[in-house]
Amino acid sequence: MSNRWSGYNNVGICSIALMSVLGHSKGVTLPKALLVMPLVMHDVTVRYLGNSRVAQREAAALVAQRPDLFANFSTRFDDSLAVTINAIQLLVAAGFVQFDDGLTLLKPLEIDAAFGKRAQKIVKAAGHIASLLASPVEELYLNFRVKL
Repeated sequence: MSNRWSGYNNVGICSIALMSVLGHSKGVTLPKALLVMPLVMHDVTVRYLGNSRVAQREAAALVAQRPDLFANFSTRFDDSLAVTINAIQLLVAAGFVQFDDGLTLLKPLEIDAAFGKRAQKIVKAAGHIASLLASPVEELYLNFRVKL
């Protein structure tokens, strides 16, 4: 494990991120769900995607405009796999999502100030993340340069 996991990026944060994105899209495939945590574990990316003045773009345009946000994305992807799977298991067990061919939102999670400032920043970025994930999965993995 890398230093980035010192309690800051954990199952709770990942669950909040997944639920926030699902609040916008209602369902995502597993390959797309695996891309959520690498996006939200990078503070600069969360700030950028949560900025209401930033136009929503497709993955290719975003990577072309802000390559710095994706410089180490493949490493973040690898580092986040276990916590994302654990978060999915938690959300299924708690009855918030159904897992079949992907994740389907069963009941929303109201994320308020009690969840903390970081959760609020993730909620602000979730709409932009959901729109990014609307792209074809092959395009996302290619543009984000995920090494499988």
